[in-house]
Amino acid sequence: MAYRGFMFKKGETGLHRLDPRVKFLISLVFVVCSLLFEELVVLAILTLAMVPLASKGGVLKEWLSTLKGLAFLAVLIFAINLVFIFFGSGKSWGFPAAMALRFVVVVSSFSLFFLVTAPDEFGLALQQSRIPFDVVFALTMAFRFVPVLALEVQSIADAQRSKGLELDSGNLIARIKRRIPLLIPLIVSSVKRSLEIAEAMEARGYGSGNPRTSLYKLNFKRVDLAVTVLTLAMLASAVYFRLCFSLPVFLGF
Repeated sequence: MAYRGFMFKKGETGLHRLDPRVKFLISLVFVVCSLLFEELVVLAILTLAMVPLASKGGVLKEWLSTLKGLAFLAVLIFAINLVFIFFGSGKSWGFPAAMALRFVVVVSSFSLFFLVTAPDEFGLALQQSRIPFDVVFALTMAFRFVPVLALEVQSIADAQRSKGLELDSGNLIARIKRRIPLLIPLIVSSVKRSLEIAEAMEARGYGSGNPRTSLYKLNFKRVDLAVTVLTLAMLASAVYFRLCFSLPVFLGF
């Protein structure tokens, strides 16, 4: 399932041991590079560059499930851009494929980040970056419970199928209408979970105003520094390459 591509998978690989800030920087560089270029070849290289990273991190299967889940939206983006080109947008015929591939690069890069980064490490990295704890807590809770909600949707859908509800038959509009019965139990369970979390936070004195401390502290190691320098060098090279090829066109040469 596509939602498994955003659930943390425990591991002892080098990618897991990197500082969360470094892993986020890697994903962010992939996103920035995908936004810098519209060339289909470059975007394909960016996509393929994530394959050895996912394989090295032991999350290749889960990462590929993300690509499988993105197939429908990628095809939809391709079709929409193709329609605009047909009506004279002025873009080349390779532009729709490039936009679909750009979408894949952006989402799959963050999928790789979530797969190899624990929510607690992510929250600790944000906290040590001087971000207010309320913001850190909200982001960490979203990071932790969005995959849980996806699992719950799947469980509700399986329960509805066992009762005879056909969710995967008919056209697109019919499928959307058949999924409406999934919303009510999902909303009820989400409200119930939020109340339980609120009671647990109150029982632990959340918001008491006392200074917060952490049992663990992230240390920026030499390998983190080396990966950071290499990643920034790749970003600088991409920006330089983009400017060298775009400035002459912009200046009219």
